[in-house]
Amino acid sequence: MKYSFAQYYHELVFDKEGYQSYLNWVIQEVKGKHVLECACGTGYLSRLLAENGYRVDALDIDQSMIDLANYDNKHVNVSYFCENMFDLSSFDFYDSIIIFLDSLNYCKDESELRLFFSQAYNHLNQGGILLFDLHHPNRLEEFRNEYIEEGVALGNYYHWSIQTIDLNKIHHNIVVYEEDRMFINRIEQTVFSIDTIESILKEHSFEFERVLTFNESEFDCDEKLYYRARKG
Repeated sequence: MKYSFAQYYHELVFDKEGYQSYLNWVIQEVKGKHVLECACGTGYLSRLLAENGYRVDALDIDQSMIDLANYDNKHVNVSYFCENMFDLSSFDFYDSIIIFLDSLNYCKDESELRLFFSQAYNHLNQGGILLFDLHHPNRLEEFRNEYIEEGVALGNYYHWSIQTIDLNKIHHNIVVYEEDRMFINRIEQTVFSIDTIESILKEHSFEFERVLTFNESEFDCDEKLYYRARKG
C-alpha cells in the first residue's frame, strides 16, 4: 500500500513520551494561551496543547503534513496552515512561538536562522517566549561514520541512513520499499554552533537562556540544545 511522506514521518519519529515532555515544557514556561507552532508536522503536539487550554495556530511547509494533521489531530482550538516559517506576515501576535524536533536545523544557513528569529521576534507579544531546540554540535561527530537504521514502517521495509557531510551538514536518506515503487526522501540539516545561535539571538534583542532541566528532569543535552528566548 502507498503512503505519503507525512504518514511515514509520523510512523518513524513518533515518540509519545517525547511529545509529553515538550507539552510539559510549554505548560511550565508559557503563561498566556495564544501559541504559534512552526514546523508542526502532523499536529500531534498542537492538539495536545489545545486539549490543555491553548489556542494554537500551527504551520508546516509540507501539504501532506497539514492534510494528516487536519485528519488525525483536528481540534476546535487549532488552526493548521501550509505556510513557510520564514514569512509570518499573515500571522497574528502570540504569547509564545515554539519550534521543536530539530526543525530549525532545516535552515540552510545562518541567514535563514537569522530570518526566522527576526520573524519570531516580530510576532511575539511583549514578554512573549520563543521555545526551540536544535541539534547539539556533538551530533556532527556522532554521525561522522554513517549510521544505518532498518526496519518495517506501515508494513513496508525501510532503510534510513544518516551521515555528516561537509563541515556542518547532516544528511538523511530514507528509502521505503513499497510493493511497486521506492519511496525516497532526502533531508539535509545544518548544525549551528552555540556561539552562532546565541549571537543571532542577541542581534534580535532576545533575552535568552539555555534550558537544562524542567520539572526536576534533565533534558538530553548531549544530543540537543534547548532555549528559552524572551522578547524584552
